[in-house]
Amino acid sequence: MLSVSNRRIQAYQLDPYCLPLYGQRLIEASAGTGKTYTIALIYLRLLLGVGQKNAFSRPLSVEEILVVTFTEAATDELRSRIRHNIHQMRMACIRDGIGFDENSIFRILLSSIADKEVAAQWLLAAERQMDEAAIYTIHGFCQRMLVHNAFESGMLFEQSIIKDEHTIQKQACADFWRCSCYPLNYSISKVIVDEWSDPEALLAEIKPYLQGDIPNLVNQSIEAQSIKQRHQTLIDRIKKVKALWILNSASFIDLITNSAINKRSYSRRNLPGWIAAVTGWAQSATVDYKTPKELARFCQSELIDKTQTGQVPEHEVFRAIDNLMQQSLTLRDIIISKAIIDVRQTIVKEKRRRGEIGFDDLLSHLDQALHAEGGERLSNTIRTRYPVVMVDEFQDTDPQQYRIFQRIYQGHNHCGLLFIGDPKQAIYAFRGADIFTYLKAKDQIESQYTLDTNWRSSPSMVAAINQLFSRATKPFLFEQIPFNTVDSASSNQHLAFIHKTAKLSALNFCYLDKEAVSTLDYQQTMAYQCASQICDWLKGGENGTTWLYRNDVKQPVTAADIMVLVRSRREAVMIREALSKFNISSVFLSNQESVFATDEARDLLWLLQAVLSPEKERTLRCALATRLVGLSAQDIEQLNQDENQWEIRVEEFANYLLIWQRHGILPALRAIMVNHRIAENLLMDNIDGERRLMDVMHLSELLQEAELQLESEHALVRWLAQQIDHPDPLVENQQIRLESDSHLVSISTIHKSKGLEFPIVWLPFACQFSQQKLATFHDRDNFQTCLDLAQQEESIRLANEERLAEDLRLLYVALTRSKYHCSVGIAPLIKGRPSGESGNTDLHQSALGYLLQNGQPENATLLRDALGALASENISITPVSDINLSPWYPKENTPVKLLARNFTGQIQNTWRVTSYSGLTSHDMYSDKFTASDISIEIAIQDLAPKMDVDAQGDSSLVQGEIAEWSVHTFPKGATAGTFLHSLLELLPFNQHPQESWLAEKLEQAGFSADWATVLKMWLINIFDTPLLSDSLSLSTITPENQLNEMQFHLPIEKLLLPSALDRLTHQYDVLSQRCPPLSFEPVTGVLKGYIDLVFCWQDKFYLLDYKSNWLGENGLAYSQEAIQNAMIDHRYDLQYQLYTLAMHRYLRNRLPNYDYQKHFGGVIYLFLRGFDAKNPGYGIYHTIPPYAFINSLDELFNATNRGEQ
Repeated sequence: MLSVSNRRIQAYQLDPYCLPLYGQRLIEASAGTGKTYTIALIYLRLLLGVGQKNAFSRPLSVEEILVVTFTEAATDELRSRIRHNIHQMRMACIRDGIGFDENSIFRILLSSIADKEVAAQWLLAAERQMDEAAIYTIHGFCQRMLVHNAFESGMLFEQSIIKDEHTIQKQACADFWRCSCYPLNYSISKVIVDEWSDPEALLAEIKPYLQGDIPNLVNQSIEAQSIKQRHQTLIDRIKKVKALWILNSASFIDLITNSAINKRSYSRRNLPGWIAAVTGWAQSATVDYKTPKELARFCQSELIDKTQTGQVPEHEVFRAIDNLMQQSLTLRDIIISKAIIDVRQTIVKEKRRRGEIGFDDLLSHLDQALHAEGGERLSNTIRTRYPVVMVDEFQDTDPQQYRIFQRIYQGHNHCGLLFIGDPKQAIYAFRGADIFTYLKAKDQIESQYTLDTNWRSSPSMVAAINQLFSRATKPFLFEQIPFNTVDSASSNQHLAFIHKTAKLSALNFCYLDKEAVSTLDYQQTMAYQCASQICDWLKGGENGTTWLYRNDVKQPVTAADIMVLVRSRREAVMIREALSKFNISSVFLSNQESVFATDEARDLLWLLQAVLSPEKERTLRCALATRLVGLSAQDIEQLNQDENQWEIRVEEFANYLLIWQRHGILPALRAIMVNHRIAENLLMDNIDGERRLMDVMHLSELLQEAELQLESEHALVRWLAQQIDHPDPLVENQQIRLESDSHLVSISTIHKSKGLEFPIVWLPFACQFSQQKLATFHDRDNFQTCLDLAQQEESIRLANEERLAEDLRLLYVALTRSKYHCSVGIAPLIKGRPSGESGNTDLHQSALGYLLQNGQPENATLLRDALGALASENISITPVSDINLSPWYPKENTPVKLLARNFTGQIQNTWRVTSYSGLTSHDMYSDKFTASDISIEIAIQDLAPKMDVDAQGDSSLVQGEIAEWSVHTFPKGATAGTFLHSLLELLPFNQHPQESWLAEKLEQAGFSADWATVLKMWLINIFDTPLLSDSLSLSTITPENQLNEMQFHLPIEKLLLPSALDRLTHQYDVLSQRCPPLSFEPVTGVLKGYIDLVFCWQDKFYLLDYKSNWLGENGLAYSQEAIQNAMIDHRYDLQYQLYTLAMHRYLRNRLPNYDYQKHFGGVIYLFLRGFDAKNPGYGIYHTIPPYAFINSLDELFNATNRGEQ
């Protein structure tokens, strides 16, 4: 049994009105005893300076009282509660307590206030400052201290915080794998790959040890060896045993049979086969560390065990085998130990190189700064800023966090350091929380207090928990975590749960009465039992036989009153499926995945790709086969055989594209959903239908938001694909939303439920447990985390002991969530085979079994006796019922007849965010035509260049045989254009790109790496070709004189008509005079855009735009006449006119004494395929719009003298 200290410090019942608010104090608050209430009360005392000799030395402001907790939700709750208390206390001071007689906080505090008018003024100031109150998460506190004390802490000013370090960890582990494993020979590589298939598998194993304090690696004798040396050492040991076996094995049958060994275990019938198996292994080549199972029978220790009396068969070979089998025949230990150290170091270097810092780095950086030279000065600064700190949820601390607060406050008793927590609820070891750190702190703090009144649950519930956890001598295994019984609040004396006229006991054990039950049988039985009982309760709630009573007020039980607690997503799915069989809807509250990781996100991607390219058969076929549209394989095959029906589908999706372009993504998606009855079809799925529909709606909203920031439909689809490839559940707006409100049965993990309360709780799988696989444990003397890579038996035992201790705490958290009633599933659980004649089960290894059986293995009979002894007024034992209930069909409420109001106002539908593309995309058709009036073939042909203005011809990445590899045969279309743009944005113009880097980028974009040589020469040509003069090329533009992808927003403050814009452009620009009239819908709002490149040369500013258009098969196709025709075809004239206006406004607001003709050098369009040394000037278009034109355009947009960016 665990024991970390024999020292016991007397804990006193807490009186929050008299608690000394200086020095170090530890407050242990059992579940439901009012921890948040206590913190808020102490906060008021600190603000008011009350408490006589136990008060702080002076009243404090909200900026001086530091409250630290561990989640954003907890900080929000504390801030809200404290703000409310401050306001109410101020009102009590103003009214001299009148109307506050029922509230003990205000009544008692008022009696301690000498001048209520002054106190009200202090409280008003505090209320107004609550947004600046120092209520932070631990990471938020560390970040502020590092930033506010940057010089003392050594924090870099420009470091950015990353929420998820998985990408960096993955890269660092891949680096380790490449450097440490690639150079090894095949035999060693095979051994390693048998352990971990790839670097990600290795990362999964070492990930828990990459943050926080590095664990103490047990058995580090192999530290000085390389992997290759370790491999050879193991091979040599095995070869030695093999050689000995071959020399001596002929005598082993006689040696063993002539000894006093148990002949049943070692019979003459079995021995020859065993010896033959080992001999075959001994004669084989030694390339790995595998040994036959028969080898263990010839260990000297095994032979001794099987010889009760008399002569033991002994031989040096048996001793050598024994010695070999006790060795760690693996590379796991050396690779894991090296990987942990190397990967951690690589992560640190990579984050430093990127100028990034992780959340856990905030703690380690502050910890290091406090313990480095100058740390005392930093400690003093923090103490002065925060004289009093309250650390909430202290049971979830870790060694770093504790060291930080000890370094700041230890030995400074004029300050206050209050730790508040409950070690019985320390359940977050997987996040790095360390109960041993709590126990170490508890051993060092002299002043300890407890809260002993439960304000949450009924008296019966409180009594049942007291009775269950008082059974065991050490209910939480640790001597320093005793279970102290608590009282129930007088206000809860009349809480009761009534079902069919009977008051149900607070705690019910639903018992599966068998001699032994497998895990699967247990789970299936309890899932059904849980669902059927909930069904019975819900039926009773509707017909008036199931009630919750509180102070003589009865409330029928509804689905919203019931919570099912589980350990994992898999268990949640089992419960949801069981509930669905009874027609009961449910919601899983612990689902914190990114919505982009769902099947619905991938289905939407297929749909949108089909909308963009309905002419591509494979893409459209995949969209129709998604679960959202739901065509079967037979339906699609029928379409393949019916050309007319297929054309109808193509036209349908082309129409969606027109809706998208004219009205936005959300109307397009709505049209798809209506036409294909997506909502109705999804809701037919009783288990996940509502969940999936919510995901579709959520994704639609996110797409609409992203659309406002992106320029084209193609860009939006690329954005969606990127989000699916890299979902981030830490981004709040990505997290999956709850699909409904309070009309569902809730399901939650126990971890997620901590801190919450529910009227009725079901705990169906309380007997479940998982044995520790990794030997991670804590040293019982110094509390340090240890990792035994050799997986020694004692280390595994210690790790399992700690696992059981946490399972007990989890069970306590689960049972204390309920207000009225908790049902628990229990059975004589076994894992694997039954244990023979004793019939003992494995239940004692679970938390519930440990409490019932005091940690001892027992059979089903003894379990029944233990449950019988537990039965009382507050605890009932009921057998699993086989009642076959009919499904629950909730009564529909009679809807109130509603009438719509008549709309008499006017809707301004001209305001929108538009772009150059938005002003030109309507040129194809007049608005008087609808999509159905247009031939689908013409629509697709016309839409292609408009969807990506650089697109010409076939956009496929798949090419046939290429006659000549050149810039003119490089793939065409939107994807190629986007790829070239990205390269020009990434590459420095004054350096030649590396061919290997280009090959990698080509493959990432889906092109052949064989293009790398052509692409390199092409880019060098682009960089070095003279533009306006021999002295200007891209390579002569220095980084400080260029700006890539400059974004702008131009307000359109009065209605912009196409005719007015046409007149103005035709008046000043010869290219515009050759263009057809614009036909966009009148618009007000904002025009947005991105300029590929802005640069300064010889004190003039230029705009430059890259065009990847394919105009012909050689450089002669890019003459001035040809590129002017392309400019006209795509209305690039309007593009550079709008971009020039944006640049004009930008420079006017940034440059002193700005003069358009002096400072603006014009617009340059580079047709990238047209650069030809034999034809200078080809592929380059330069123009300077007249100032009078730009000035008139400025007036037309009517936003003069505003600082747009």
